[in-house]
Amino acid sequence: MDVVSSREPPAALKWYYRPVWVLALLFLVLGPFALPYLWGSPRFSRRLKVALTVLVILYTGLLIDETIQVARTLKSEMEVSRRIR
Repeated sequence: MDVVSSREPPAALKWYYRPVWVLALLFLVLGPFALPYLWGSPRFSRRLKVALTVLVILYTGLLIDETIQVARTLKSEMEVSRRIR
């Protein structure tokens, strides 16, 4: 049984699998829609992938909650404004 070793360097990692870009996509751009990039990236350990997935889910929940609070506040302010007129 012969083992063939390649003298070619490993293929360059695509930009969207690099750790900096994965984190930017997760927390600044796509949120949970970037999770496939996280799980497809070979640069993160399985534990870190799980931890980052949980953080993204919590972060997304926080953003949704804050958005709901802002919408309620705006609705309340608009109702008060209409009553004053």
